[in-house]
Amino acid sequence: MDTSFPPETETINPWPSADIGRSHYFLMNINQLLYFMSLTGGLAGLLAWAGQALILMLLPVGIAPWASVVVAAALLGGSIGGFIVAFDEKLGGNRMQIRWVAMGALVGFCAGIVSGALHLPLRAALPAALPLGVVMGWMVSGALIGAGLGARWLAVNRARVAHGMIGGMCGGFLGGVAFATLSQWLPDVSQALAFVLTGAGISFGITFAPVFLRSAVLRFVNSGDARAIGKLGKKEWTVQDGDSYIVGSQSADLSKSRYGREVDIYLPDASIAPRHARIYSKDGRFFITRHPDVMSESGLRRFVLKAQNRSITAPRELQDQSLIVLGRTTLMFLANHKPERSQ
Repeated sequence: MDTSFPPETETINPWPSADIGRSHYFLMNINQLLYFMSLTGGLAGLLAWAGQALILMLLPVGIAPWASVVVAAALLGGSIGGFIVAFDEKLGGNRMQIRWVAMGALVGFCAGIVSGALHLPLRAALPAALPLGVVMGWMVSGALIGAGLGARWLAVNRARVAHGMIGGMCGGFLGGVAFATLSQWLPDVSQALAFVLTGAGISFGITFAPVFLRSAVLRFVNSGDARAIGKLGKKEWTVQDGDSYIVGSQSADLSKSRYGREVDIYLPDASIAPRHARIYSKDGRFFITRHPDVMSESGLRRFVLKAQNRSITAPRELQDQSLIVLGRTTLMFLANHKPERSQ
């Protein structure tokens, strides 16, 4: 298979309108991603509200207030956790793994229980400002649920936990304001709306932080393997300072992880090793190197890894619009800004 690069004119400027067109292309993809993740979270929140309403109908009359709060928060966390993991795998091109979805739901469920247990004491601590206590209670719930879900990407970047916490806190704020504002007049509607806004806010925050803080984008260009073309299409991966991605062909089916992927960027190309390369950042600069699994003499011969048409045997820095060839698949690294070099 010919792995040579396309002509220079196509490589250097694959967009018709240079940087303006490229920025617009990124914006469209990002908007779609944020929209669908928010929609997923909102749907999870609505499902959680319906579930807790059904459970409360089946429970005896006069149940303690703390029990209903814990049930509501646990269902909210579990629903959001399961939905986010499922949708994230769908976006990654992987086959959905029941164990990952179940683990995401369990993590969210446990975080919801903890946050629910803290909800009423927090409201009781602010008796003179009940609406503020309600809002803060929802923010705590959102923060704990978001942090638990952010832990899924801990191997990629430790900051993802903080991203999830901040995103969840923002979502909880929206939900708390809706609940505190409307609960006196429309108690049922206010609670449903609060669940939906909290779910959408948590999902939006977890997705938006890495996108907003991105330093570069890795874009799928082409492949000699029809499976990669069919699954990836115009797929892009955001890259930010502190990230470390394993790139390879190991599908989710073969992963032994219970919550996250062993391969962060999945490329369904038969000529790519299960764990082929690693892309990582250091001091605001980005590098690609071979994975230790393919550093042997046979691995160097069998598994192609090139950047700008040069074979990679040691870490190599990536520049804006660098083309990367892994097996028969080509990716493009696009930096938002070029790092300043010391003189």
